Amino acid sequence: MNTDKWNKVFDDYVRNYDQTDKDIIYKYNHTYRVCKQSANICDNLHLNDEQKEVAYLIALLHDIGRFYQDKVYNTYIENGSFDHGDYGIKILFEDRLIRKFIKSDKYDKYIYLGVKNHNKYAIEKNLNEEELLQCKIVRDADKLDILNNAINVAKINKRENDYSDISDEVRKACFSHKMVNKKYRKTNNDSVITLLSLVYDLNFDYSFIYIKENNIINKIYENIKDKDKFKPYFDEINNYIEKRCYDVK
Repeated sequence: MNTDKWNKVFDDYVRNYDQTDKDIIYKYNHTYRVCKQSANICDNLHLNDEQKEVAYLIALLHDIGRFYQDKVYNTYIENGSFDHGDYGIKILFEDRLIRKFIKSDKYDKYIYLGVKNHNKYAIEKNLNEEELLQCKIVRDADKLDILNNAINVAKINKRENDYSDISDEVRKACFSHKMVNKKYRKTNNDSVITLLSLVYDLNFDYSFIYIKENNIINKIYENIKDKDKFKPYFDEINNYIEKRCYDVK
């Protein structure tokens, strides 16, 4: 696997940005954690070496658009900046950054689709089996790190009681076992449910077992102040995870 070479090119690229910016550092470290989770998923699926290499490179490049986004807009919020998946495609394939990572264009379609689709509400339709697999791997790996990191995110860990409502669309999505579309997020409390609902978009047995064995949902719940309001949502999500893990047996 060419990971050492790819990692060096990625590290060289990130050095173009402010190394004292905590958001840049976070995304840099997040990238490598996603690479690790991607590798774990691939191992669990018993994929071949070629598939593993493609999955690793997609994971390494999935947030490549985030660094410029932070530099220009000083935010990772895409409302008012740009879609970082689409911008990643621009710098990789229009600006040809991809050729610094890999000379052959053999895997360009997988990389293009993986980066483009990793942050969308749903994967685009009409992909073949291998294209869909690679998109699902990076999406799961990304969500696993986001959920794991949520245990310590300040906006949850240090939040005061928030007496705002949970919007009807957000409530309905959660209890219908659907990932919340961000366009329905209106309140701070909606943001918590939107985060938790990432679980409903996970694809692989490994992902559900990882969430359960690391007690991630309950650890997030421990850091919520207004537990009574959120308990039905956490219970619903925990029950969903339990069923998915039970189905693995």
